[in-house]
Amino acid sequence: MPNPPIVLLHGTNAQPWTMETFKIFFEGAGFECHTPSYRGHDLPEGDARIDALTGASIADYVEDIAHYVKEMDRRPIVIGHSLGGLIAQLLSPLDLIEAGVLINSSIIHGTLPTTEMERALGKMFMSAGRFWEMVPGQDFELLAAYGLNTMPERQQHEICDRLGTESGAVLFELFFWMYDVNQTTKVDFAKAKAPLLFLSGSEDKVVPPSTAVTMANRYGSQATFELIEGRCHYMQLEDGWEDIAAKTLKWIENLNRV
Repeated sequence: MPNPPIVLLHGTNAQPWTMETFKIFFEGAGFECHTPSYRGHDLPEGDARIDALTGASIADYVEDIAHYVKEMDRRPIVIGHSLGGLIAQLLSPLDLIEAGVLINSSIIHGTLPTTEMERALGKMFMSAGRFWEMVPGQDFELLAAYGLNTMPERQQHEICDRLGTESGAVLFELFFWMYDVNQTTKVDFAKAKAPLLFLSGSEDKVVPPSTAVTMANRYGSQATFELIEGRCHYMQLEDGWEDIAAKTLKWIENLNRV
């Protein structure tokens, strides 16, 4: 039987280029790869992008990807980074994916912070005014400290310069799920049947391993958690990313043997 297709999902403030390394690797391994973008993320910075992202919800992004996946001939394996990992989890109860590989996945509803740095990040958002009505961009110092902290400074700047703005409502739903009346990031575990591989960088300060493992544990035997030593939040862009891709491929191959 041919390999299932792979859909690669990017994180907040990003575009499909952040998943290009994995796309190249898995195409080389014989997989058909797809790299969709969420609404508004393919637009250049400007009024049109602001209009598209203002008030946009994670539910909108899930709708975008669900529609994309439904047009495919068979259910794909989703490899998602950060927000993309969360979206993969929300697609599972819809019976739209074969499996999910979650690279430093954003947290789902009910996942509490376990570190002081996570709590400090939440406080920063609290002091930013009504950010959920805005379309914030990336702050270099914050990104370097939390998401790119194991990379050389030149690479930090290169990545930050390519990232864009994001819906403040999406950031609210991620960090303040307890106040989200729509419970946007809540997973229906009774319907979520797809096997999941959680890949967690040991140096990720956005979703540290101590937090990521509590999320993975909620799936029981359905989820596999793997700690990746010395890696940050954007570990798919770090030198040595091939090792992580190879681990992912091995896990997918083992699924196909079951």
